Amino acid sequence: MAWEEESITECSSLLCNIVLQDHVIDRWRWVMDPTNGYCVKGVYQYLTLSDTSLERGFFDVAWLKQVPLKVSIFVWRLLRSRLPTKDNLIRRRAFHQDDILCIGGCGCSETVSHLLFRCDIFDSVWYGVYQWLQVSFISPDSVCEHLFQFGHMAGLP
Repeated sequence: MAWEEESITECSSLLCNIVLQDHVIDRWRWVMDPTNGYCVKGVYQYLTLSDTSLERGFFDVAWLKQVPLKVSIFVWRLLRSRLPTKDNLIRRRAFHQDDILCIGGCGCSETVSHLLFRCDIFDSVWYGVYQWLQVSFISPDSVCEHLFQFGHMAGLP
């Protein structure tokens, strides 16, 4: 595929300036903290600090002990827009640009916001969840609004 060839070219260009030296010991270096090296606390701080407009509270809630790890990872990826939706896969050159349409068959572009909040096909899933919880709701337009609604219902600040 064309994207594989482009990826190989990009990787090759990154390695072209590397010079191997005979009497120098190779070692791993943690770019986030080259002085002290890798630590879990440093990774956690890196992952939870955000340059986006999302409230920091959403990141704190994502890592609560009471929340299963797979849910925390999903929420973290959701907040960072790292879910494998077609728009993200196209940006990473894993899909062809012509294959952007929603898997639900509605004819719209597949994005996180579309799949979770705007797609008529998948909107019925949220309707069923809210009915099962026996709550009335207004369908949110964004990830933050959705997390605020569900977080508030769960008693989170």
